[in-house]
Amino acid sequence: MDRKKTEIRKIKNGYIELCRFLFCVMIVIHHNARDFETGTILPSGFVAVEFFFFISGAMAMKHVMGEKEEIPQKMRYAVDYTLKKMKRIFPYAACGTVIAYIWRIISVKNFSADMVHELAVLPFELLFLPMGGVVSARLDRYMNAPLWYVSAMMITLPLIVYLSLRAEDAFRHYIVWFVPVLIHGWMILHMGGSWGWGETTPVGYSALLVAFSNLTLGCGIYLAAKRLGEKKFGTAVKILLTLLEVAGIVLCFLFAASDPEAYTFETVVGFLALSLVITLSGVSYTGRVHGRVLEWLGKISLPIYCVHWWTGQMVQVYLYQFSYPVRILCILAGSAFLSLLMMAVFWFIGTIRKKKIRQ
Repeated sequence: MDRKKTEIRKIKNGYIELCRFLFCVMIVIHHNARDFETGTILPSGFVAVEFFFFISGAMAMKHVMGEKEEIPQKMRYAVDYTLKKMKRIFPYAACGTVIAYIWRIISVKNFSADMVHELAVLPFELLFLPMGGVVSARLDRYMNAPLWYVSAMMITLPLIVYLSLRAEDAFRHYIVWFVPVLIHGWMILHMGGSWGWGETTPVGYSALLVAFSNLTLGCGIYLAAKRLGEKKFGTAVKILLTLLEVAGIVLCFLFAASDPEAYTFETVVGFLALSLVITLSGVSYTGRVHGRVLEWLGKISLPIYCVHWWTGQMVQVYLYQFSYPVRILCILAGSAFLSLLMMAVFWFIGTIRKKKIRQ
């Protein structure tokens, strides 16, 4: 009986994995669906990044709360936890970035001294350091620009985990609830919106503020979900919560298809946070959604994110003669194909390594 319960716990929430995939597709379309004739599809698709920040923060909080032993070296623990997450991302990000640079070198007909400056950015991209301020945060500086998200998370997540351990009382009762509001408010007042990632602020690029704010709020989402999960609800309330939960995701897609406005964005983010509280609490009916297909969709989202930027550029360059919707489908199909190929290669390498260790 205990073994069955353990197996059930290991099953991933299919609804969350589906959301991972859908928001990943939103980012792909947001970055690549630009056309002079038909306009821009999902101009506010950057809202998808909030979802991934929230999930990462919630999982970090879950991990910290699961630790039953005293942690003496709290900062080292926080850094080690973050590096473990980066280790899982690195193979896909590195592979995608290196291929992008190779394509860039091959595609350039007249190699000049200016290319040296472009290639010099490669080490910073591979080490997830674009948000460190050493290199300009302009999109055209990077061959894999969307990895700013990973860079910002790598810099801010250790501090957040450390605070959750070092100042547990203040973190859980004040920081997770008020600091995100203060940061978002400051960005709105000084920059007109809180979704920018490349603006310069007194503490570095605004991406660091976005990351710290939303990862911290993600921790609060998990704490709220844990509280909500302790309550018992009837069928009618569960149906209402499920509808509210799904509505939060639908609202994000509606917002993604609109032009961004500061307070509208904050409202949508608030509903997204509420939706994830319900999801992670397990009190709604989406918690019953499972399936290997959904798990695979969630799993493939990471490599797709790591290769979609330059895959889109290649499609736009070499398949420009095709219609607008066809090019988008080619970008999605090409990103998925490359992702499956990378997953197969890394799985094969991992299998060989395990066999050598056993021998």
